[in-house]
Amino acid sequence: MPVTTHPVYSRQAASHLLPGLVSPFTWSILGQAAERAVRSAYASLGHGLPAAHPIWRRHLGRAYVNRPALEIAELALFRATEESSSLGQRLLGGGPSRQQGAAMRQVLEEAPGQFDAIERWWQTVNAMEWRQATILQIMEEIEPRAQAVLTTCMKLELGLRANRQLLAGWLPAGPGTLQAELFAGLDGDPGSAGYRLALAGLAQEERQGPATAALDWREAWPDGEFGQLLRSFVERYGRWGPVPLEAASPRWREAPGELFAHLASLDAGSRDALAPGPEGAVQRRSAAAAEASRRLGLLRRRQFKALFEQLQRQAALLEDCRGTLVTVVDAARYWALGAAGEATADGRLASTDQVFLLELEELKQMMTGEWSSPEQVRPIVLARGEQQAKWQAQQPPAEFQGE
Repeated sequence: MPVTTHPVYSRQAASHLLPGLVSPFTWSILGQAAERAVRSAYASLGHGLPAAHPIWRRHLGRAYVNRPALEIAELALFRATEESSSLGQRLLGGGPSRQQGAAMRQVLEEAPGQFDAIERWWQTVNAMEWRQATILQIMEEIEPRAQAVLTTCMKLELGLRANRQLLAGWLPAGPGTLQAELFAGLDGDPGSAGYRLALAGLAQEERQGPATAALDWREAWPDGEFGQLLRSFVERYGRWGPVPLEAASPRWREAPGELFAHLASLDAGSRDALAPGPEGAVQRRSAAAAEASRRLGLLRRRQFKALFEQLQRQAALLEDCRGTLVTVVDAARYWALGAAGEATADGRLASTDQVFLLELEELKQMMTGEWSSPEQVRPIVLARGEQQAKWQAQQPPAEFQGE
């Protein structure tokens, strides 16, 4: 596989996970986890990524992805699936794609159990007694769980894109809208369509009701249809926030004012407000698949049906996958803030939000007592706070070329 001497790193390619300034704490959890996850996902499909350069990088405080390395590997993956199809074999199953088929079947089978296990872990984390040993136990578990979920998400995304490309090539001549309907709801950020639609619906309902700037649902839910919709949203998406995968970003359940400010900033005519929800998208895709299938020969029709059913399953699991990753970050934030409470009490931190200027391993050192005095901690967080402020004021490039 050819390797670019000076790889091009793209900010947009990383924006679906970490769109803005990344805190040191979050990067220490997701940076290496994402690097290992993307390499593991491609390797499981038989297309290892070059080791000469990292895939994920942090530049001027933002996340970037090695775009050429992923493009080369993805082209190789899609070429293998097309060759498999030309031999009359099912995509990701048999012939040159046997390894891919096994990997995809495995992730489809194992993903629901993995997501359920993370949910049970989150419930256990929130019910644990607050002790130093408990904090350290959770800190040891966060990064491996993040990596496991990221790997699953990446495999699902790759499988969905490969299936989509092949299905599009099989579509017979006909109305131009058939392909758009067959892949309705699959464009944009994979895995958060339901969340974006729920936000847009809540914003639309809020505009029609009374002002809510001072509302705090932690004291009482508002009356009427808006109150019911708001409660449903917070119960389902309360672990999310303005930047769901940034641990320093407040969660919606913590910050009513943040949510209402965010709702006010949303455009009533935005793409999210007009996009189909997951259920509506499933119905539209199913109707388009039925029409496309009628135009295919018997052998191709069976292959088409099998691939389309797999695509529908991948799309549904991607929604669950993103929510599960948010759950891991929510657990990390919960326990980081708990550790910050102890550190602010004895003066090692001046405020709780400074905890996100520490990396995960540094936070462990602080909790074990290795960093027991303010003189060991405060210079680090002050320097990093100043650096983050400088980066925040800078306009980062869309791409950069680097070693």
